[in-house]
Amino acid sequence: MKLFTEFQQTTHEEWRSLVDKELKGLSYEDTLTKKDEIEEIDFSKFADERENSSSQLTFERCSKSKNNDWFIGKIIEVKDEKIANQEALTALNQGANSLTFVLLKKNILWEALFAEIGLDFIETQFKTLDFEQSKKLKDVFGKFSKKRLILLNDSIENNQIDSAFQGVQLAVNSYGIHQAGGNATQEIAFALSAGHAALHSLLNNGSSIDDAAAMLRFEMGIGANYFIEVAKFKVFRKLWANVVDAYKPKENCSHSCFIYAKTGFVNKSLKDPYTNLLRQSTEAMSAVLGGANEIQVQAYDKYAQSADRTLSERMALNISNILKEESYFDKVIDPLGGSYNLEDLSRSLELKSWSLFQELEKMGGIEADEARIHLTEKIKKTAALRKEKIAKGENILIGVNKYPSPDEKQANWMELPYYFGLDSLILEKQ
Repeated sequence: MKLFTEFQQTTHEEWRSLVDKELKGLSYEDTLTKKDEIEEIDFSKFADERENSSSQLTFERCSKSKNNDWFIGKIIEVKDEKIANQEALTALNQGANSLTFVLLKKNILWEALFAEIGLDFIETQFKTLDFEQSKKLKDVFGKFSKKRLILLNDSIENNQIDSAFQGVQLAVNSYGIHQAGGNATQEIAFALSAGHAALHSLLNNGSSIDDAAAMLRFEMGIGANYFIEVAKFKVFRKLWANVVDAYKPKENCSHSCFIYAKTGFVNKSLKDPYTNLLRQSTEAMSAVLGGANEIQVQAYDKYAQSADRTLSERMALNISNILKEESYFDKVIDPLGGSYNLEDLSRSLELKSWSLFQELEKMGGIEADEARIHLTEKIKKTAALRKEKIAKGENILIGVNKYPSPDEKQANWMELPYYFGLDSLILEKQ
C-alpha cells in the first residue's frame, strides 16, 4: 500500500490553524516556543516537514543495522581481586553483559580478578591508575581474552600514544563535563575537540584514519532533560562523522562511533530514593532512543556515606533489563527518527555545538590553555545557573526543593571525583 497517497496532504498553514485553535487564545510564541536558559537553545515545540525537509543527515540516526540493542554496563571497583570477581560474576548473573573494571590498587592479581569470567563473551573495559599500569595491562590482557583491550581513562595523554598502544581502544571522556554541571552543547563540543586531538595523535604516530577512528570510543553523561539528551547523542554522532570525514577515510564505517552513556548524580537526592529510580529510568530511555551503544546506570547512592547499596545496585541493572525484556526498546532502530520536533531541536543543538567546537579549535583545541579556560568558564556559569534556578524554585527537583520525603533518614554525600579542573555538581547540596 502506498501510505502517503492514501491521505490528503496537510499544509503548514492548516496545521498552524489547528494549533492556534487548540491554544484557545494563548500566545503561540509563549506557549510553544521553548527558551532554555541552561541549554542556551531556543526551539519550537511545533515543527513540520516543511521546516525540516533537509535535516535528515547521514549517521545522525545511529550505526545499528539489525536492532537497537545495547550493552548493559556495570562498574566494578577493584580494591580486592576476589571481592571484585564475585561482584562481577553477580552482575553478569543479574543481566549485565559489559564490565568496567576501575583499578584502585597498583599491583593486580589478574588470575584472581578474571576467574570464571568469560572475557571473550562479554565487553570489558578498564580504568587504570596511571600510564604505567595501562602498559602492564596491555601486555597481560591477551593471556585472558582474544578481544581488544579497551581503556576508558585519562591515564594516557595524547603525547604518550605510540605504537605500543596500536590495537588498543581508547576512550574520550566527556562525562566529567556533564557531572560538573555543563550543558549538552558544552559536552558535545568538548567530546569533539578531545576526540579530534586524540585522532591527531594517532595519525601522527602512523595510524591510518580508518584505524585511528576505530580506536576511539566516547564516554558521555546522561542529563535530566529528556529530549535534549536524545538529541545530544544524535547530534554528537553526526558531528563526529563530519570530523572524521574531513580526513577522507576509505571505510564508510569509520564515520560511526561507539558511545558509552553513563548516569550521573547532579540531579539525584539521597532523601528521595524512589524518585531517583524514576529519574534514572527516563535517563536510560533517552540514551537508548539516542542510539547509545552501552548504558551504565550507576547506583544513585554510590557516593553516599554509610549506604547499603544492595537495592540501588540491583535496580541500576534492572532498569536496562526492564527496558529490553518488558518494554522492547531494543527492537526498533531509532524509534524517534522522523520526528519533526526532535529534528528541529537537533538542528539548534547542532549549530550551537559546532560553533563552540570551532571556537575551541581556533584556540588550539582543548589541550591548549586558552581553550580549556574558555570552556571551563562557560561550564562554571552554567553550573551556577543550575544552582540559582534550584535555589529560587524556578526549576523543580523533587526531594530537593519540592516535596522532600519526611520518612527518609538524613544521608550525606561523600566527596565526588574532580573533573576537568572542576568540582562535581550535586544540586541537593545547595
